[in-house]
Amino acid sequence: MQYYDFEGNEVSKPANEEYVHWFNDAGLSDGKLVAGDYAGDNKKSASELLDPCTGKRVTKVNEQQLLAWVDDKRLIAWDITPGSNEFRNRLVLVTIGSDKVVPLSGFRKGNDGAAGRWTLIFAER
Repeated sequence: MQYYDFEGNEVSKPANEEYVHWFNDAGLSDGKLVAGDYAGDNKKSASELLDPCTGKRVTKVNEQQLLAWVDDKRLIAWDITPGSNEFRNRLVLVTIGSDKVVPLSGFRKGNDGAAGRWTLIFAER
């Protein structure tokens, strides 16, 4: 990721975006957390949330891939059923500090080819 000032000169990343990476879709929350990398294992999927200035793990949530912040405590994520593959996933709403998961979609089949898959799009209201 590259940053520029209003004159078009390249500048350093803002301090609270040092650990924001293009491959982590959710990115920076309200400035207090950054979506980190996958932190699961063979038994359970999980993703980490980082301190935006230090890059240290603050907590984990039990979802596969963090996609978008709803507010400073909730995210939309892809989740998989333990033991299934990454292509059989669904959208969920996850709350930091809670094991409660609210399904937002059904599971995608994962074996139906590109024509049968749908792509999500987020927009601000």
